[in-house]
Amino acid sequence: MKVFISWSGDLSREVAVVLRDWLPSVIQSIEPYVSSEDIDKGTRWSSDIASELETSSFGILCVTGSNIHAPWINFEAGALSKSVESSRVSPFLFNIKRSDVSGPLVQFQSTINEKEDIFKLLNSINDAEEKSLPIDRLRTIFDVWWPKLEEHLSKLESKTKTDIKEKASEKKKESDILEEVLELVRSQTLIIRDPEKLLPPAYLEYALKNRRLDSHAPISIRRPLLDLAEQVERLKLALHDDNISRLSLAELIADIEQPLHYMLKRWGTKERI
Repeated sequence: MKVFISWSGDLSREVAVVLRDWLPSVIQSIEPYVSSEDIDKGTRWSSDIASELETSSFGILCVTGSNIHAPWINFEAGALSKSVESSRVSPFLFNIKRSDVSGPLVQFQSTINEKEDIFKLLNSINDAEEKSLPIDRLRTIFDVWWPKLEEHLSKLESKTKTDIKEKASEKKKESDILEEVLELVRSQTLIIRDPEKLLPPAYLEYALKNRRLDSHAPISIRRPLLDLAEQVERLKLALHDDNISRLSLAELIADIEQPLHYMLKRWGTKERI
């Protein structure tokens, strides 16, 4: 008996391959079919997929959190139900709950990633077989092979959690960089709009009294100030560019830091200008 296993997306495909390799261990007469194509990438199925679908007696839809809302899922479910009875179509929910399912998928008896629920799926497939196994024998074989399936699906779960953590970490890094840029912009805006908040008159008076300034001091500071203002304007424009890379932002920050460090070095020490 042929079982059509549908998938879309990397995780969904991995689940489909695990089921394809495991199902015949329990019911040897099963011939699972997993398309080598991602159906979500095309508007039409290839002829070999259509042929396999027509000759299949049972259909499994591998549904994950990343493809549950994909447009193809309802189309795929409808196509399967036209080829086989609706009772012989089961969405396999990997790491999602039944309450997450909506739309046409609700009409099908879904399977969640739990031992007893997967046994019910095997029992439904067995009932669709012309020469079905006795329920006791099916149970015995299922219990023998269940640990293998559990092992493979657990690895996929762990991999998924790791991927989610890495993506969350990456988003946090991007958020930290953006916050740093915004803080830098705020600081530069403060300098331009109200320099007295950053350098109070009392501090400047103290600094001037304790330094030996020559006639070239104003000129030496003017250039860094102009550079700083120019870099701030460039940074403001960059913040409105959705396509700018983190490397480019880092370079802009470095450009701003140069005149700042220069002025701090020139004004913040007791060395002669």
